[in-house]
Amino acid sequence: MVWLLDDYYDREHRAYHIADLGKVLEPLKLRYHGTMRDMPYDERYTEHIEPTGLLPFISLVSRGPPNMNAAAITALVDRWRPETHTFHLRAGEMTPTLQDVFMILGLPIQGEPLCMNTASDGWRQQMEALIGMAPPEPPNKKDRAPAGANYKWIKDHFAECPIGADRDTVRTYTRVYLWYVISRTLFTDSGGKLAHWCWLKALTVLEHKWSWGTAALSYLYRQLDDACRRTGTMDIGGCQLLLSVWSWERLPVGRPRVFNKRPWPHSENLNREPTWAYQWDTVSEMTNDPAVMYKQYTEELDTLTSEQVDWEPYGSRYHFGTAMGDLNPKCLEEAGFWRMRCPLICMWAVEYHMPHRVMRQFGLFQECPPDWQDTDRALHRLDRKQQRKIQNWPDHHRNHVTAFEHYLDAVRNGGHVEVTPYDDIAFNDYLRWFLDSTRIELVNRAYEEEMLDEPIVFDEVAQSQYDRLVRGGRSTSIASSLNFVRTAQKLRRLGNLLGCRDGEIATPSPSPPEDEPDDSQIPDDTILSQAKEQAHAARSAYMLKPRGMGPDRYTPEDYVNRGKKVVVESNEEPPRRSAMRRMRNDEPSSSEEEEEERPPPPPRRAVRKQPARRGRRS
Repeated sequence: MVWLLDDYYDREHRAYHIADLGKVLEPLKLRYHGTMRDMPYDERYTEHIEPTGLLPFISLVSRGPPNMNAAAITALVDRWRPETHTFHLRAGEMTPTLQDVFMILGLPIQGEPLCMNTASDGWRQQMEALIGMAPPEPPNKKDRAPAGANYKWIKDHFAECPIGADRDTVRTYTRVYLWYVISRTLFTDSGGKLAHWCWLKALTVLEHKWSWGTAALSYLYRQLDDACRRTGTMDIGGCQLLLSVWSWERLPVGRPRVFNKRPWPHSENLNREPTWAYQWDTVSEMTNDPAVMYKQYTEELDTLTSEQVDWEPYGSRYHFGTAMGDLNPKCLEEAGFWRMRCPLICMWAVEYHMPHRVMRQFGLFQECPPDWQDTDRALHRLDRKQQRKIQNWPDHHRNHVTAFEHYLDAVRNGGHVEVTPYDDIAFNDYLRWFLDSTRIELVNRAYEEEMLDEPIVFDEVAQSQYDRLVRGGRSTSIASSLNFVRTAQKLRRLGNLLGCRDGEIATPSPSPPEDEPDDSQIPDDTILSQAKEQAHAARSAYMLKPRGMGPDRYTPEDYVNRGKKVVVESNEEPPRRSAMRRMRNDEPSSSEEEEEERPPPPPRRAVRKQPARRGRRS
């Protein structure tokens, strides 16, 4: 068996601190700044944005993002594994792929990988030459200022393009607008207030074809790699719009309610049509305590099964994307590149795209076990802040850049690829292997395993871990209770703990026979003992009956006699009226018997009194 978890990552992983160390962690903060109210979109930008391939994405995010749920995203981040670049769930492995990037965001895949020299020497002079101005230097020259501009500075100087501006001025404002948008949505920084110089440098030539889709997915993977190992009050960056819509489409955990969508401004330019994210244009906001909801989402993910997952939300085969009538045609153009196993490159970050581990998301056959590919610890250690000496990233990632270009050429020239459709049996085999190879449950167990194997007294039960968690205000999940019913032995032992006898079944009491059988119909002791043995053997250990007398059953006769006082006469306990009659030694006449047997008269109906009319009669 291959154990999928690496101790190098696991000892700092949030899942290890929650499940094994029993720590209570707080939800992460989202570093997503999608609101564009201070930087309105100008229609004059369209002709300059279209050559970049970013027009579908800009048309989407310029309207503002939907409400996002930090608690649900954090519960999902706890399941992310840098070893496989997938979320480890009870339903199997899942991850955002290039298919989701293209369908949700409409970002292009083909193009040159976004990998540039990030040297910041003289960045102010270069910025001034590119957009006409640059942020001022700090008063104290010893203070190290980051290479970039504050969002407030950008809004103060480039919020609105002047009316009647020439083409070059509009082009400059377009470049700044793109810099502002992608810095706040795709490549958010750690502080949330700065747009880095490197993203503006990538927009020096607007007509340059960059692979924005692979860059956005690589940056998101790197943010997930780092966030899943942050146990303090930290945050997470990357494109949270992509991660949120991906989760809402596939998982029921944390899924908001969808309200009426805002009207989309359709135009003759099909590149401005909405992407799949428009389905979640207006959603409900999570207003509960994030810490409480974070625990609830964690418990729900513990019990999520493959039957509860929407594996193909965009449709399948020939019906792909047909659920959305006005879908942007760009979202379907590069479908041949969605399952490309390649390195995803974004400046310093190189992350592997491994769709072969999540073939169920494509409706295809899932091999077991999937082909192993090392995500490389050395690549995960590369960071812009920690490796400041490395600035020429195209040279440093030369092999990965070449491999990415070869993968693109292979898909373009490969022609038709034969695929194997999804198979239930193969996926079940994969699930059995996967569940034994990773950590699935994060919620602490509500009981000790030994309590089901050895007899225990009630005082020890009261001091069990379950009661301690409840008294301490800690919630427990049904996922822990599922382990009680794994085997018949544990279930029988649980029945004993609940006060039920082992092997008992609930059987209705037999009604007495109308006629007494004669002696020939009564079986002897041997037949009775054999019948008892057969009945005992037919009993099921799963059907339990509580101790004591059974409850009184409510019959139709009880309904007929409701509200009546029933007098029962018997020889053992005669009622008072019968005793008095025996003392007087008189018998009632037949008329009295008929009078006694006559049913009581029905109750009188209340007659509403009509008010008197006043006035003369006509």
